[in-house]
Amino acid sequence: MQKSRPLIHIRHGIKQGATTSFIPEQYFSITNPFVLWEHFTSKKSTNHSLDFHGHSGVEAISYPLKGTISHYDSTPQHHIINSGDVHIMTSGQGIIHKSTTLPRQSVSESFQLWVALPASNKNEMCKPKSQLFNKNNFPLIENNNSTTKILIGRYHQYDSPIKSHCELILLDIIMTSYSTWYFTPPKQHLSCFIYLKSGVVYSANNKLTPSQMGFFKSSSSPITITTTNQSSRFIVACAVPLKQPLITNKDSVHSCENNINKSQTTINELLLNSHNLNY
Repeated sequence: MQKSRPLIHIRHGIKQGATTSFIPEQYFSITNPFVLWEHFTSKKSTNHSLDFHGHSGVEAISYPLKGTISHYDSTPQHHIINSGDVHIMTSGQGIIHKSTTLPRQSVSESFQLWVALPASNKNEMCKPKSQLFNKNNFPLIENNNSTTKILIGRYHQYDSPIKSHCELILLDIIMTSYSTWYFTPPKQHLSCFIYLKSGVVYSANNKLTPSQMGFFKSSSSPITITTTNQSSRFIVACAVPLKQPLITNKDSVHSCENNINKSQTTINELLLNSHNLNY
């Protein structure tokens, strides 16, 4: 059997309020093209709202597990993102949006992933797009020990309905106890991470506990995850690293300062005229 892809770094994240963030700027060289991973959890009955703010140069993926997200943006779109749905916002040359998280039975939980857009083929500065995908449209691949939900990309011969601007695979996996899950990403998908939501798992002799993120070594080797005496749920993301600088001003990520400045001008204009957005 081919040797498993090892983990090279395990992170606990930094918690601010209800949000725990896992990818600081200084790790971009390891995580490229992933530039943000956040886990939002709240056990309060109140709504959580963010007013209009802007992003550019990234594809932002929102995946609520519990509760609902009401999302407005300048494309202009209004989406109600229910538990299990996936919303993908391609920010490109600049977009503004606001959102409200509405709890279900006083619980809200969601994941958000940002992937830097490739500078090639004008993807980085493309026209913004906002899309919602219903939970019932994602393939579920079941075997005796696991269920894999294909959020983005291809897993074995099955494809997600989402067509990302990035060469990305995003999977949600549930495993039984004392079992093993294998996946060999395409050869160019050298950047991969795992995030453990529940249970305890091992990967290449590294132990992961809930709310830990592990970055895999850049390799073409398979990913192997093994559970212990309890079932587990985790997210696996794999992508092709970008051959470009990743420059950020916290809200946006671009390949050069010129694109950062252009996009910020667009965002400022959108914010100035946000009162004209009709929903």
